[in-house]
Amino acid sequence: MKGSLKRTLSERVSLVLASGLGIGFIPPMPGTIGSLEGIILAYFTKDLSFGIKLIVFFLLTLLGIITADVASKVLQDKDPDEVVIDEIAGSYLSVFVAKSLLDFALAFILFRIIDISKPPPLRRLERMKGGFGIMMDDLAAGLLTALILFLIIILKSHLW
Repeated sequence: MKGSLKRTLSERVSLVLASGLGIGFIPPMPGTIGSLEGIILAYFTKDLSFGIKLIVFFLLTLLGIITADVASKVLQDKDPDEVVIDEIAGSYLSVFVAKSLLDFALAFILFRIIDISKPPPLRRLERMKGGFGIMMDDLAAGLLTALILFLIIILKSHLW
């Protein structure tokens, strides 16, 4: 394991939260599993008001910025694979407009494609430092996914 074995309580808590309750430490695809965590969280909160979902998203984002920053220092890596809270928050955002289970599945696939390929200008966001930089490219991928999903939903409603 990267980093020192002797860690403070706040470092251990940050690692647990940043890794999506430990999911990030399970190989081989922690980012994909973290994205699925975000989609599942969004599915279970789908019936909440938009305002509550927005609060959940902002709390995830704030928690992500703080814990990803600490985790990256502890793990001595600018953007460690074990940190998946960025994928959780990004995929949670990606389904804000989802209406059906099919929309959730489509958002998951689109989010992973966009997150992995990092089309411009998302790639530039990775250059930002610390937890903010770790989070921003995935949040942008989530926003782009939500926009594409919104267009698909509109097209679908006009064609069927």
